Amino acid sequence: MLRILRKNVHSPLFLIIIILIAVVFVFWGVGTNMGAHGGKIASVDGREISGPAFARTYNQLLESYKQQFGGQIPEKLLNTPAIKQQAIRQLIQRELVQKGAAELGIRVSDPEVRRAIAAIPAFQKEGRFDLETYRAVLTQNKMAETSFEESMRGDLLQSRVMAAISGFAGVSDPEVELWLGFAGLEIRLSYAVFAQDAFASQVQQDDKTLADWYAGKKELYRPDPQSRFTYLFFPFDGHASEVQVSEEELRAYYTEQSQNWHTPEQRQVRHILFKVEQNADEAVRKAKKEVARKVLAQVRADNFAKLADAHTEDPAGKGKGGDLGLIKRGQMVPEFEEAAFSLKSGANSQIVESPFGFHIIKVEKIVPEKTPTFEEKKEEISRILGQQKARALAFKKASEAYEGIMRAGSLARYGESGQKLESTELIAQKDVPQELAVLRDPAIARAAFALTKGALSSITEGAAGYAILFAEEVKQPEPPPFDQIREQLVKDFTREKSAELAKKAAEEALITLEKNQEWPSSIQAKTTDFIGRVSPDSSVSPRMVQDAFSRLGKGKTPTAPVVDGEKLLVYRIETLRQGKDDAAPVLRDALAVQILQDKRSRLFNDWLNRISRNSKIWINPEILN
Repeated sequence: MLRILRKNVHSPLFLIIIILIAVVFVFWGVGTNMGAHGGKIASVDGREISGPAFARTYNQLLESYKQQFGGQIPEKLLNTPAIKQQAIRQLIQRELVQKGAAELGIRVSDPEVRRAIAAIPAFQKEGRFDLETYRAVLTQNKMAETSFEESMRGDLLQSRVMAAISGFAGVSDPEVELWLGFAGLEIRLSYAVFAQDAFASQVQQDDKTLADWYAGKKELYRPDPQSRFTYLFFPFDGHASEVQVSEEELRAYYTEQSQNWHTPEQRQVRHILFKVEQNADEAVRKAKKEVARKVLAQVRADNFAKLADAHTEDPAGKGKGGDLGLIKRGQMVPEFEEAAFSLKSGANSQIVESPFGFHIIKVEKIVPEKTPTFEEKKEEISRILGQQKARALAFKKASEAYEGIMRAGSLARYGESGQKLESTELIAQKDVPQELAVLRDPAIARAAFALTKGALSSITEGAAGYAILFAEEVKQPEPPPFDQIREQLVKDFTREKSAELAKKAAEEALITLEKNQEWPSSIQAKTTDFIGRVSPDSSVSPRMVQDAFSRLGKGKTPTAPVVDGEKLLVYRIETLRQGKDDAAPVLRDALAVQILQDKRSRLFNDWLNRISRNSKIWINPEILN
């Protein structure tokens, strides 16, 4: 409907309608993925997951896949509900984690969120957090500050819950030995390579063959669409000189935000954990507590870190003297927190019992709580309010211009009233020149190049300002004539046909190898040295090695030639053996770490599944249509 209205702006009736609903377009813009699903998407125990939250997550996933696929998402992926399902799963999991965290007494405070954001390099200038950069990056990625901060809070909460749950995971020596045997297995292969370029000389073509082939593939050679625009741009910094911020406004903002700048008391804490499973019997608990008593008797002011490295069963503190870094209230389980925050600097606790076992805690230092003064924050506040006012003024100017365009009947007529219009030549989206900064902004470019000829955009927000664009011309170039790209067609045709010949030869060789249990006489197969799972021969295709280890057994061959870039490989497993133990100590340590990580993941997933089973989860069935 919006496109119809914009293409009929000369009609008086449409003009009245447009002026009445212009504010709706100004505030809501264009380009949502939600359609009619702006309401409830799903719920967990009655806690709603809203349309905007789903849209943000869905668009983030789309952008992620776009980057993975080199800027263009495959049509088959777009036309399935897979991405929607993934977005809903993420949002439901976030709600389940919040519910479970509340049961465990785990929270994430506002200052923690701010510190985590400040540590992200993308938001820093010269190694320090920069508010302007932070807001510019979020604007460029179409995210509100509140949405991003809640997302960050959810990520921190999930990390903290995972750490708490996975702390119960452990790895035994028999487990490591079992996996050592699996990882230490080695195989020797005979194999043949069928490279596409080796068959290029066998490809024959003439002009008729090429022309017929090109006729079926013309769309692949069609150049990108080109558009020519007239536009207005209202930069955020274009009205900075018109902005004034009063002392009263500065103090009001400080009063409103000072709590957000407050840093609570923090304590650098070490601990020695004597882990006890929650379902352990009383005899095990007594034995662990006795070990803790003996270690406590050895604690002095100068040896806590050494004792922690020797005795702690907390993997996070092992090798670091039991150091947990700076903690604040609300981060740890209540028993641990109560003890840690009752100690003086340099003091250690008696034995403290928690759901994780028994602890001996030492406070290394205390960082007092602090709230910056008004004078300390005044310059920053002035900059923030100045930017907000300049941004609001730019939006006001853009809104006034938009209404003016509607009244004039077109952007061109509005320009005749004295407003200077900018214009471009015919350009494709991927070829926007460096100097045309407005159309190099991703948000503005998406809106601009989605316009059809004669269509006017909504007010479009970019990283540096607001734009209103009109598509003067949209050109869909024709595929180039055969003679113009004949040389490229020869290369592409040869590449395709040589790949077909290589595939045919590889398949025939595999059939013969399986039937006769020996390589065809026309093929000179190579033989590898013994290759392991963990440290394979770098000169041999990793894809082939991976495929071979998935079908172990002497004489085994692949079910189909293994594709590796522009090569196809056929192999046969000649010999298997248990590898030497030269690297066993290093491998044992690496395997222990990997097994521990896997166990931690499974513990967390089991915990999450339990929370899920005890929750009422509803998903709007229409969202996947």
